[in-house]
Amino acid sequence: MKKIKIFIVLLFFANLVQAQDEKEETPYSHQGYFNATSFGVLVGAKDNTNSAPFSFMMVNAYGITDQIALGLGVGVDFLSESYMPIVMDVRYFFRQQKFTPFAFVQAGYSVPLDNETNNYYLSNPYFSLSSIWPSEYNSLKPQGGYLFSPGVGLKSMLNDKLGMTFTLAYHFQGLSFDRTTGDKDEAMEIKMNRLEIKIGILFK
Repeated sequence: MKKIKIFIVLLFFANLVQAQDEKEETPYSHQGYFNATSFGVLVGAKDNTNSAPFSFMMVNAYGITDQIALGLGVGVDFLSESYMPIVMDVRYFFRQQKFTPFAFVQAGYSVPLDNETNNYYLSNPYFSLSSIWPSEYNSLKPQGGYLFSPGVGLKSMLNDKLGMTFTLAYHFQGLSFDRTTGDKDEAMEIKMNRLEIKIGILFK
């Protein structure tokens, strides 16, 4: 698996170098519909039970100008529990060329895919269910939470319809959890700060 990841990264950068060497004379328009599908990891603290969880995102977007695109994305993040993030995506391409850096912002809400969890406190040193709550109450119900992810990337179109992307982003995720004791409901909130590293494929 590690060799496959290294091969994919090397192939991506080889395409970027080739795209730069071509020095295209004809401007490339980013207007119109495109699909940007990316996958990678959310790098976290070393004391997290899942220090680099897998993250997948598929964005369907429309270039409203030669440089600005708006889209809607949906994906899956495998944290201590699994979540489905649903986001609005805004992108700005700095050059009207097939090879260009770009900036983007994603914001939305992560919907929980698991009904309950009993190990999330291990992912956060500021909370310990064993010390705050009795051990019989170490099962929580995920409620999801808001996310915000600004970042930068590189895009290289292999032809007019197919391209590759590489992105780095700051990924903020707020999550909440509920537990019920008798007639009383209690809540816990977690804030996560991650470095998001992804590669992707762009279809136009």
